[in-house]
Amino acid sequence: MERSWFRPRNAVGFSHTLIGMIAGEGDTVVDATCGNGRDTLFLARLVGPRGKVYAFDIQEQAINNTRRLLQEHDCLEQTVVILDDHRYMGRYIKGTVRAAMFNLGYLPGGSREIITIT
Repeated sequence: MERSWFRPRNAVGFSHTLIGMIAGEGDTVVDATCGNGRDTLFLARLVGPRGKVYAFDIQEQAINNTRRLLQEHDCLEQTVVILDDHRYMGRYIKGTVRAAMFNLGYLPGGSREIITIT
């Protein structure tokens, strides 16, 4: 199989490539730990205005950072940003989810005392 098109530079690029092969325009997707919003923005652009992104984080700072980034890029409308643990996503999402991203760890630029572990 020819894979010359498949050359992600890092783990983020690799995950975006994989998600891009699975999800697309109009799909419902999840960013389980939105952090500063970069993966959420990627997903919002991927699914477009007819799709839906559910973005979760346990830190208000992450929620605010994500909303700000989405608003700057006109992608807030197709995104639901939720201040809650991703383990409760079933409370918020009904229907089929095409793909989900989990970038576990701590909020970049935030406290290393607060970390997602499950």
